Order: sequence, then structure tokens, then C-alpha cells
Amino acid sequence: MKLDNRPAIRQHGGMRNTGQEHVVHRVQSFEVDRFLAFRAEGLIANEASFRVTPDDDIALGVESWRQRLAKDYVVAIVTGEQWLGVGGFSRFTGSKLDHKGLIWGMNVAPAARGTGVADRIMESLLEHARQNVRQVQLTLMADNIRAMSLYKRHGFELYATEPAAIRQADQYADEALMWRLV
Repeated sequence: MKLDNRPAIRQHGGMRNTGQEHVVHRVQSFEVDRFLAFRAEGLIANEASFRVTPDDDIALGVESWRQRLAKDYVVAIVTGEQWLGVGGFSRFTGSKLDHKGLIWGMNVAPAARGTGVADRIMESLLEHARQNVRQVQLTLMADNIRAMSLYKRHGFELYATEPAAIRQADQYADEALMWRLV
């Protein structure tokens, strides 16, 4: 069952074309182990592209992640049983901030890059955001040109760069902050 009415995107590029369609799947709290395993693979394979590590996720604890999956809008793009990418949306809390949301945790498996998976995730997250908030924000490593291009394609604008925001061992990296109205 697809969550939207868009035609399914067929696999191509580095993916084996089995004729199965890419489906938007809302990740449920009982899928926390699968979600964390997929997330850890991306964090390990692309360490320089994320502000967190798998150890950070472990320190947060499975139960905290289970609660987050129950509260936030998190989607996976799947084909058959295979997860190709994930992304999440959180709404800020408090009467002065609840008009804003945060896009977080965008991660696409290397073999699925360039197949439209990231676009499908973003479209699903933005559609959900339109029903709940006025604007959305996200952060990314400032040197991640591919991610920056994706977000700009979906209407996000850079509003700041935080110098030396992320520390990895004895190296520091800048973080880009982006936003858009929904």
C-alpha cells in the first residue's frame, strides 16, 4: 500500500531492477531494531556526513528511539522487504515554537542513490509537514554538496553556517542550517 497517489518510482541505476516499486512506508515503533540497524549502516559508511555516531544512538537507548518513532513522522522507502532510505520529521514543542518542524535523519543506501529515493522521502516529509507546521528546518554538514543540492531542489534556503559546529576527533567541520516555508 502506498501512502500517496504518486506513481511508484521504478528501480534503476545501481539497483537491480526486479520490477518492484518503491513504496513510502511509515516506520512504526516496533520496527526500532530494523530502523537503528539501517541508520547505523549509514552512519558508519558515511561518518563525515552526519553529526551523530552509532554510539550516540546507543547511548540514547532503544526505548527512547522507540518513543521517538511513535511520536515523530518517520518514513522508509522500501521495495519488497528492502529498505532503501529513511528520513524523519519532528514538530517543535511549545506555544512559541510549534509552528516549526525539523527534517532529520535523511539517509539513503549507497546502491539506491540517484534513483529518486531521497526525493520521495523529502516529498513525503514535506507533505506531512504542510499539515502540521508553517515552516521546516534542517541541518547538514556544510561540505555535503549532494545533500545541499537535494534540499535546494525542494525549496530549502541556506540561512546560516555554523563554523566548527561538529568535532570529529581533533578535526572540526562547519554545519549548514536551512529552512523553508511549507
